[in-house]
Amino acid sequence: MLRSAGWRTAYRTKWGGPPYDDGLDTSRSRRPGLPGGPEDYAIPDLAVVDADDDEHLIENNCYDPAVFRLVLEVTSSNYKNDLRDKVAVYAEADIPVHVIVDRKHSRVHVLTEPTGGEYNSHEVYAPGRAAALPDSIGAKVTLDVAELVAAGRPRA
Repeated sequence: MLRSAGWRTAYRTKWGGPPYDDGLDTSRSRRPGLPGGPEDYAIPDLAVVDADDDEHLIENNCYDPAVFRLVLEVTSSNYKNDLRDKVAVYAEADIPVHVIVDRKHSRVHVLTEPTGGEYNSHEVYAPGRAAALPDSIGAKVTLDVAELVAAGRPRA
């Protein structure tokens, strides 16, 4: 679970705050419905979704994966789940962009091009670099990796 409100705020301001001019919004409560059915879901720490996502409710607060432009995870104590299990389920659901803030190694992963339950592109960014996200998310966004890694650190 995302524990840093500062992290969410830093990320959301990349778009200038919801609602977005181009029909996008962010959400912490939306979860994509996964191929295993209504009992099969993952809860992203943050998601960028189409503004009409309310029209695509499947059930149990699960939404059609087609409304998700991006999911973002901040690694927690369940490191394997964030870096392996959730990657596989989001790729299987064809979520186009999956961003992971890896707190253990202080880097950001950007996974794109899901096909056949895998992401075909996996870029890893260290602090000091910028991560340009694909235009497919509906906005021009470049993430400052150092800023995101710092904001994702647990608070003392």
